[in-house]
Amino acid sequence: MAFSILSSNRIEKLQQSMCRHLSEIPLRDPLAREIIVVPTFAMARWLNLQQARRQGIAANISYPQPAEWIWQLAASLLEQVPDQDPFRTETTCWKIFSLLPDRLKGRAFGPLQQYLYDDEQGVRRWQLSNRIADVFDRYQHYRPTMIREWSQGKEDHWQAQLWRALVEADAPVHRTEVLGLLIELLHSNVALDSLPERISLFALSSIPPSYIDVILALARHIEITFYQHSPTDHYWADLKSSKSQARRKLSNPQQDGYDEAGNELLASWGRQGQVLQDLLLDQDSLLTSDLELYYAPGAATLLTAIQQSIFDLDAEEFDIQADESISIHLCHSPLRECQVLHDQLLAMLDRDPDLTTEDILVMVPEISRYAPYIEAAFEENTNQTRPSLHWNLSDITLADEHPLVLIFLQLLKLSGSRFHYSEVTAYLDIAEIRKRFDIDETALQDIRSLLDESRVRWGVDGAHKTALDLPATLENTWQQAHQRIFAGYAFENADFWHGIAPLQGVEGERAQNLGKFWLLFERLLFWREQLNTACPASTWQSRLNRLLEDLFVETDPNSGHLQQIRDAISQLELADETTVSPALLDHWMEKQLARQETRGRLFSGGITFCGMRPMRSLPFKVICLLGMNDDAFPRRETPVEFDLMTDQRHPGDPLKSDEDRYLMLETLLCARQALYISYCGRNLKDNSDCQPSVLVQELLDFIDTRFAPSGKRVRRLSEALTTVHPMQTFAANNFGPRSSSYDSYWCSVANRMLYPEDPNLLASWPTKPLATDSDSELDINLAQMRRFLQHPIRYFFNQRLNLWLDEAQTTDEDEAFSLEGLEKWQIKQRLAKDYLACGEIRPERLLAEGYLPHGHAAIESFEQIELELENLFVRLAPFRGLTGESREFEHYFGGYGRLSGKIKQYYVGKGLMHLATASLKGKDLLALWVDHLALCASEQLADDESSSLIWHGGGIQLNRLEADDAQEQLQDYLLLYRTGLGYPLPAFPGASFAWSREEDEVKAQRESLKKWHGDSFREIPGDKHDAYVRLALRNTDEAPVPGSEFERCASRIYARLHQRSLDL
Repeated sequence: MAFSILSSNRIEKLQQSMCRHLSEIPLRDPLAREIIVVPTFAMARWLNLQQARRQGIAANISYPQPAEWIWQLAASLLEQVPDQDPFRTETTCWKIFSLLPDRLKGRAFGPLQQYLYDDEQGVRRWQLSNRIADVFDRYQHYRPTMIREWSQGKEDHWQAQLWRALVEADAPVHRTEVLGLLIELLHSNVALDSLPERISLFALSSIPPSYIDVILALARHIEITFYQHSPTDHYWADLKSSKSQARRKLSNPQQDGYDEAGNELLASWGRQGQVLQDLLLDQDSLLTSDLELYYAPGAATLLTAIQQSIFDLDAEEFDIQADESISIHLCHSPLRECQVLHDQLLAMLDRDPDLTTEDILVMVPEISRYAPYIEAAFEENTNQTRPSLHWNLSDITLADEHPLVLIFLQLLKLSGSRFHYSEVTAYLDIAEIRKRFDIDETALQDIRSLLDESRVRWGVDGAHKTALDLPATLENTWQQAHQRIFAGYAFENADFWHGIAPLQGVEGERAQNLGKFWLLFERLLFWREQLNTACPASTWQSRLNRLLEDLFVETDPNSGHLQQIRDAISQLELADETTVSPALLDHWMEKQLARQETRGRLFSGGITFCGMRPMRSLPFKVICLLGMNDDAFPRRETPVEFDLMTDQRHPGDPLKSDEDRYLMLETLLCARQALYISYCGRNLKDNSDCQPSVLVQELLDFIDTRFAPSGKRVRRLSEALTTVHPMQTFAANNFGPRSSSYDSYWCSVANRMLYPEDPNLLASWPTKPLATDSDSELDINLAQMRRFLQHPIRYFFNQRLNLWLDEAQTTDEDEAFSLEGLEKWQIKQRLAKDYLACGEIRPERLLAEGYLPHGHAAIESFEQIELELENLFVRLAPFRGLTGESREFEHYFGGYGRLSGKIKQYYVGKGLMHLATASLKGKDLLALWVDHLALCASEQLADDESSSLIWHGGGIQLNRLEADDAQEQLQDYLLLYRTGLGYPLPAFPGASFAWSREEDEVKAQRESLKKWHGDSFREIPGDKHDAYVRLALRNTDEAPVPGSEFERCASRIYARLHQRSLDL
């Protein structure tokens, strides 16, 4: 019939010509499907959209890829060929996996025996099988003669033997044999009525030679049109790059001058296209027509001038001005790349009213790595501080898209899990799990609160720890938490029962909520056992589907995340009855889910973000390349050691570097108005230079040599095209003419930094107050006053700015081996209060609550604490057995406000008593002082009573004040409180207290500086290391200690306190 080639350097012209031909000459059978063979799904999607726009509808069109189409053709013509290729890589891998154990006994398989030694779980065997299957797949495409010889019994090395064992059960349906039978049938005189009427091949840049043989044989029967995207209308298959010419000149000096120079970029990037051109021209006798629809790009811009140079195979040099058609952007991080891209695209859209977001394509070599940064930079801004752009994201894997997949993979590791607290509670972060077990936000808070109180760390129980070769301790395990929680539910007021310390507060709705969690935990234990044994792949398939049904419920029917996991699980049917270990299943599922991509969003509206993949020659007005770093693109070739194709290369053999170079060429040719290239060109830590992709550098070198000849320009053209962007979004340079940011918020920040309202604000401690309602009266409680006086700076950030730093208490993953810090203080507090109540806490009780280290260390730690508390107990003896009471306080201070609250630890006849189990700190003394003032101001402290603070090293007593004096001091604190809400007062927990205790000025400054700087040798932090203090100190040039404002605040807080205090 006919084999025609229609060539053009414009994809749009090829598409228009094909659509016109298909519509003007419709198929004879109106129900037959039009077949258009495409290189990628992305091309199919783009063609279908273009067809629909041109004709109003695109229906009954099939877009197979070459391998899929040829196999479908063979299955329709050859009776013994199944619908699915039984030798596709996924199936062959499992077959090889099953064959290897028996074959390894042979002498020829010696090279594999050492690699697979001690591979009990089969993971390495599966990895090796996967590599072998991939190599065999390429052999079938590119070494059919070798495959036929192996099938006939020639050669006896391990690959040949394994291949023959592989085809014994499926002969002759492997691809090489099928293609041979298909070509033989197509060359025969047999009438083939089931053939399609015509086939269109669109923009294929690489076709295996064996497929070309099939296409040409099929062209004897039906019409086949190849719509070829070619960069030039000249013959260019013999072009050599300058590097190739140099190597040839060194090896064969007599051949110098015989190579075509032509265009350097085309010679360097076009090797893949050169091979295809040669393969097609080798069959020139079979061509019935060779049509051309080439378009001369012109030289209106630098971009089109480069395209014209490639089109003409021109090596001439000429001058041209830098313009916006090509731009290179250097950033410090992927996030900055995305932020800069957002601003640059907004600028392009502003400059060109005809440009829309649908005209912009952004390709990224490492799309999964950049996906979160793209979402962060392009997500809709709810504060309306910058314009928003519509966009869509494709080619990210299922594992990268949703945490549900990561949790599913985590579940597969349950058999080897240590059941850490954070790991188990991470399941509660997944909405699909919470919905399955009916856990709402209130239930989630109750569960986390009670689990924190239970002090669970890791381990199911003692037996679980024994299996890990550790002592079978029950403390801090989930079993201990289970006992404490359910004992607390059963015994309302029990403190200690049969070695169990019941957890208080497990009642009512909280108990129901915790029951929901424990149902989830029991299902985790069930699946821990189920996932711990090897079984046939078919059993794993049903088991994993039951796991999904047991633990998850889809929260969004449109997302389909659970269905996508089920689709991945269904691929286990390829392994049939092969026994799979838990470790191999985990590895296989991780790889399977990492291959599944969300490709269906391509061109779904707005800017298209996608991966930078071969054979994506899609035309767009603006094409942007992000992440063009040296280590990201082009991909490195890592050949398999036993790949026989590397011994001798044949025309048409696939090479990743050639594929990526040709992709770069197609990208350059498909950009219509602008080509935008971005990479991390500066190191984020030291601002040193980072190299771009070698292909970007080749483009810049080409621009400099071709369009900026030596002697005509002082500055290289590539430098004029390159912009180095600041590291921060708030840098002033972001709002200049070449890098104009559209974010009004960061613009205001940049302006405030450049032009502060008061330049002195950046030089000293901030004292300009925030706006407050000075006329409103304060209404606070004693607890608020205590917190304010103890740390005014933290209180300011918490209350006025709602800013909380390092406040969240993280649960330690491991049990304690020694007692330090907070846990030691908590135990001391418990023992001191128990002593006052005439009770006794034994180490067994603390072990049951999970406070003490395990084993012998528990008794030693407990005895050490008791020893440290001996002096404290002596000082507390007068209060032992007495019952502390609470007193209510409320007082209105004229126009200053109202102060109220509850005063605890009041002992009738003795007065107020606070204790401190650590050394004396200002915060402890201030807490006593505020309560003491409240008692005196309300005349609730008798003449013979006083207030005392007792610690292990001593004690302080405060005698009764007159009501007027106490009220006056509280009123001054209210005034200070109002001031402290306006700006952070320079009053510090350590330095202010140290300064106030010394009467000598020199000594006071020395002691306050010690507390300010801390002790780096003993790793004791100072006040300047406090997170809130550091925040207040930002952009200041001088420390507030010592200083007049610091001294004034310390005096107002502590002066009268020290005047009234007596040592006990």
